Order: sequence, then structure tokens, then C-alpha cells
Amino acid sequence: MERKEHLDAILPLMRFFTEILGTNTEVVLYDVEDRVVYQVLNPLDDEMVPGSEMRSLERTFLESRIYEKEEFIVDYRAISRSKHKLKSATFFLKNNPEKKLQGMITVNVNVERLVELRDILNVMISGSHPYEAETGAPFYNSFEVSVEGLVTNTIQEELARFGVEPTRLSYQEKMEVVHTLDEKGIFLVKGAIAELAAALKTTETSIYRYLSKLQEQQS
Repeated sequence: MERKEHLDAILPLMRFFTEILGTNTEVVLYDVEDRVVYQVLNPLDDEMVPGSEMRSLERTFLESRIYEKEEFIVDYRAISRSKHKLKSATFFLKNNPEKKLQGMITVNVNVERLVELRDILNVMISGSHPYEAETGAPFYNSFEVSVEGLVTNTIQEELARFGVEPTRLSYQEKMEVVHTLDEKGIFLVKGAIAELAAALKTTETSIYRYLSKLQEQQS
């Protein structure tokens, strides 16, 4: 199947996503050869039109060749040019049996209202300040952050949740950190284990032990 035919075959799937997820969800299909937007539904930014330049985060996915190891990347945070807070996922479209990358489809869910609702509920339920006042969890600029940046920010976000220096975390807390990061797929990215080990001021061997212990508990 020719590349254009392969991309055209994805268009009904894009419409399917928008029907399920609604108008607050942007679905973008990228032509990876020309590095441009092939089609976009429910664009969150006016400049997101067919033929416009591929966003830098998706370009980083190409340059890092992460698609050779992964089928998709899910649950990363982004922020658009128009400052929409997004929850995003990218699927790598490959042909068979060569597994050559034909395109990428990115789904961006605008979570602005959900974040606002969460803050309101926090105040109503516990009288606490809005969520953003008690966490350092960032929304990543999807035009600037790299895959390595996603790893760094995700690790820092998880460690900040405990409110103490990483070196003061208990064994169980470290296990919780490793478990959460593992569920997010962070350790699938090259160098992530070394980066977490450095953040915890421990060895990579220790991180592998935590992962091994998790596998034992889940088996």
C-alpha cells in the first residue's frame, strides 16, 4: 500500500475518535516523510491545518527513533500554542511486515475544564487551596519538550509528590515511585533508569531490584 493510501485509510479512525471523545479532543494525523500535518480534526490552534509543520515533540519522536521500540506513547501532558492544557497520546502507524513508519496519529484532549473542576471540588470537599498550589506537576510545552525532557519532568513530578528530599524517601515510598513510573512506561525510554537512580542518589542496580520486586508482586 502506498504511503498516501495508508494515511487515507486512517481518516475514518480519526472521525471515530472525535465522535467518541467529543469536540474538546484534537486528533492529528502526521505525514512523517514530509513532516507535516496530513489531516486534523477539531484543531485547538488556528494554525493547525493540513500542510502545517509537524510539532516539535512529534519531531523529537522521529529523531529519537523511539517508534522502533514502542508502538505508542500515552498519557503525556502538553500545552498548545494557545495555552490549552492537554493530555496527549501518540500512536505510531507502521506497515506490515516491514514495520516501516508510515505516519503518526496524536490525540490531544483539552483538560482545562477538568482541571478547574478538580480545583473547585478540592475546595468544596476539604477547604484546601486549588490543586496547583500543592503540586509542582507541570504541563509540558509540546513544541519544545524532548523525549528526555518528558522523562525528567515525569520523574521530578512524581518525586515532588512526597514533599521531601528524594534521599529521605522510605523503601516503600521508593517502591511506589518505581511502580508509578513503570505504569507510565517511563522505563521504556533509554536512560530513564539511570536518571531515576541519579535523582534518588542510588545505583541503577537498586532500581532494577525495585522493578524485579514489582514483577514478583504482580506474578
